[in-house]
Amino acid sequence: MAEHRIVVPAVGGSSPLIHPIFLSMKTTDNNLYLGFDIGASSVKWGYGNCQQGLLCFESVIISDKSLSGLQNIFTKIINKVDSKIGVNNIKGIGIGTPGTIERESGKLLGVNPNLQFWTGLSPAILVDPKLNLPISYDNDANVMCLGEASLLAEDLDVVGITIGSGIGSGYVRKGSVFHGGHGFAMELGHITVVAEGELCNCGRKGCLEAYASIEGIKSRAMRHLHYDDALAWNLQDILSRARDDLHLQGYIREGERLLGKSLANLCLILDPDVILLGGGGTEGGLYSTQRIDAILSESLPGINRARTSLRSATLGNQAGVLGAIVLAERKIV
Repeated sequence: MAEHRIVVPAVGGSSPLIHPIFLSMKTTDNNLYLGFDIGASSVKWGYGNCQQGLLCFESVIISDKSLSGLQNIFTKIINKVDSKIGVNNIKGIGIGTPGTIERESGKLLGVNPNLQFWTGLSPAILVDPKLNLPISYDNDANVMCLGEASLLAEDLDVVGITIGSGIGSGYVRKGSVFHGGHGFAMELGHITVVAEGELCNCGRKGCLEAYASIEGIKSRAMRHLHYDDALAWNLQDILSRARDDLHLQGYIREGERLLGKSLANLCLILDPDVILLGGGGTEGGLYSTQRIDAILSESLPGINRARTSLRSATLGNQAGVLGAIVLAERKIV
């Protein structure tokens, strides 16, 4: 199979970013793929391919958190794509979704705290079958990692971590997403980091997500620091209050330390070439990539540390859409 990598020019330096011209340029290429990235509050989408990159990128707020509400968003987006370029030019659809997907059934299993209706279903249910298009889907962290890894050499083993409302993780091994035996691999957010520790949204105690995610820190602030409005905070509210609250600062540093230690353990198990840190928490300044890198350095044997690099993800909120496009194209190719 020929190598297919996303082509992304540099903007203002050598960092690979989506060039603004990609967001408005028109194309007559009839081999395009439509990508969706479902989040807790919005659906990001775009179309493109591995040769031309991301030709369109937009976001739609989820105002109706129900199955019919999500289906309506997908229908409106597909109608918009049809009016812009003709849906007949779309050769496949890729979807990144929160939740765990069982490989055997292709259905979401378990709890989706931010989209509680979104379980026990196949993501393919969101697309009208009359379109008769191939549909590929995967966990959103896997798809994010696939999008970021597409900018790198295809022979690398890449771990992608997203820090946001929760903690997502994916592993792309030489161009392919690693799922494990049943589809449940790479749940870094739900490894136990504190025995009988804080209650996690998954129902278990002591998960990394309960300490290092944005929602985890908010929950701790409400339960232990008596901030009654903490669950309504955004990231900047957390950082603003932490400037004057040493206990809240301590929660942030503890989350950062536990994240770094967890990544060190992951390195010892997977031996990746690259770890990419992304998500709103990282981009918004909750944690420092430099400090986490220092935690890795002090936690890993030298033979591991010399071979695994820690980097910031580069694509921001476009990574999931790009990864969904790559997923759809590679499935067909």
